[in-house]
Amino acid sequence: MPEKEDKKLEDILRLIELCKSVQSSSVNPFEVDIKEKLMMLKKHLPEWQLIDVMLKDSEALQQLVGIVRLQDQWIKHRASSLYIDPMLLELKIRLLTREDLADSFVKCWHPVAQVDQLTARGLEKAFTYWRDLIPLSERFRDGLGNYAVAPGQLNFDELQALNIFTKEEFETRLNAIHGELVQKAAGGEMDYRRFIGAPTFEETAVRAYLVAFVVTEGRATIRVDPLTEEIFLSSTDGPAGTETKSVAIAIT
Repeated sequence: MPEKEDKKLEDILRLIELCKSVQSSSVNPFEVDIKEKLMMLKKHLPEWQLIDVMLKDSEALQQLVGIVRLQDQWIKHRASSLYIDPMLLELKIRLLTREDLADSFVKCWHPVAQVDQLTARGLEKAFTYWRDLIPLSERFRDGLGNYAVAPGQLNFDELQALNIFTKEEFETRLNAIHGELVQKAAGGEMDYRRFIGAPTFEETAVRAYLVAFVVTEGRATIRVDPLTEEIFLSSTDGPAGTETKSVAIAIT
């Protein structure tokens, strides 16, 4: 086969593979330019001489028919599901005037309050309220300062500075909660939330904080069941292992 004809055959083979790829995936079938591909087949058809090449040409045409069928199904599916292209919708909104946009909003607006419950005076008061409402960034400035503080962590030195624990009290509470875990777990495991649970939320939070230190020191381990997401505590002896993992547990 001449080199020039061989190059044309490669175009046919690439077209067949492209069509098969589109039909076996979720790619938009309109990505295939049917008109362009048909013109290419029409141009090369008179030049074919070998029967095998003609068969490949027929196969390429059959694959294009399959793409057209997919395009038909794609349009029917979009029409039946009331599909709206997001980009087309955004373009239409941008082209609307303020008056048209307000008119569209009023037509599709279904407020909870009935019309007979609204008065001109009430609408005026609502408008004035929202217009004069202080922004959130300004609302709590006097009480919280000019800058918001992001969530973070407190280490022992910061707790001590806040007079929550002295060093002696902290060590005493750590030893006490570890001893309680040893007694209740009895060499096995026990439910984490049951162990830290206390009559008040404040005490529960303190117990969870102490358990975190006990685990960090290697005197206890936490295991999370990947299926049930239950959390278990068990007592151990010795320093913490080299392979550790951070676990975030919400206390509610």
